[in-house]
Amino acid sequence: MKRLFLPMLVTLLLTGFISRSQEKRDYIRVMTDSMKAHLSLNEEQYTKVYDINKNFSDRMATLRKDNQVQRMEKAKQMKDLSQQRDSSLKTVLTPQQYDMYEANKKERREQAKEKYKERKEQREMKKQEQP
Repeated sequence: MKRLFLPMLVTLLLTGFISRSQEKRDYIRVMTDSMKAHLSLNEEQYTKVYDINKNFSDRMATLRKDNQVQRMEKAKQMKDLSQQRDSSLKTVLTPQQYDMYEANKKERREQAKEKYKERKEQREMKKQEQP
């Protein structure tokens, strides 16, 4: 029984690692597929946008994991990464596609603000309900 434990543990750990890696690739694919649908990307653009999204996602994940960077500095670096991504996308997309991308990004930002506001209001209501 003890001899089986270590190989099973290693298998479980590797499966979890591979699964997370696959989920990340799937997320990048879903994000790029969504951009393809909204922006009518051709195949050459799709490949380049996928690479840009992957690079952005990898660098953002590395930054998120870095606990040595202070919160405000991390936020600044994330904003810089986002601007670099946008600059790269601007070289791949047509002016019309880039305008649509910016409009979609603005809309998503507004939706995120609304959701944040709703969650904040719900938390405040729960606090008021508690004696």
